[in-house]
Amino acid sequence: MLQSHRAARATAPVRDEILYYCRESVRAGLNFNTQGNISVRLSDEAVVITPSGVRYDLMAPEDLVVVDLDGNVLEGSMLPSTELPVHLAHYRRRPDVQAIVHTESTFVNVLGVLGRTIDPVLLNMVLYAKGPVPVMPFEFSTHAEFGRRSADLLGDDVNAVVWANHGLLAVGTTLELAFKVAVAVEENAEVLHHASLAGVPNVLVYDRIVVPDGARLP
Repeated sequence: MLQSHRAARATAPVRDEILYYCRESVRAGLNFNTQGNISVRLSDEAVVITPSGVRYDLMAPEDLVVVDLDGNVLEGSMLPSTELPVHLAHYRRRPDVQAIVHTESTFVNVLGVLGRTIDPVLLNMVLYAKGPVPVMPFEFSTHAEFGRRSADLLGDDVNAVVWANHGLLAVGTTLELAFKVAVAVEENAEVLHHASLAGVPNVLVYDRIVVPDGARLP
């Protein structure tokens, strides 16, 4: 418990960063009202996550909740997001994942309700998501078994998964990168939708992108 408590006490900068990206998700049109949620891994034993049912513009740093990987609250007076079990399942499945952003953006959901894989047609999408984003059939998303299925569908290489009729879960080695994944997938979904109405989109493949000398991939 001591290690977890230390992790909980060391979260002031992380709390501020989470609140920043919560509000950015609204400004970017990825969420509204109390939709979506964000979490960050603090250590091998602790995660900080947004609370349930609190509007982002009213959320304060102390409202965020620190939990262990079994979901027990270590710090905070509010209830953690109802999708906490899903976040925890992804952290268990992917040790490389340090942050998770769940959004409910429009064009991700347009393709999600069609059950259509979001193929990469824009460079940012293929760079950040790393490949086609799969769609998980609809079901209620607040239990651990859903989380395990979502994490298995996400796999080890791709950085996002669509929950049909619901939204997107994006992961990253940092919160900034997880947010960039969510933004890139939504932008790509919009372009893919419109391009598909006009013709046959050119799909990009991550492993086939030629990187110039000196260039750096995300």
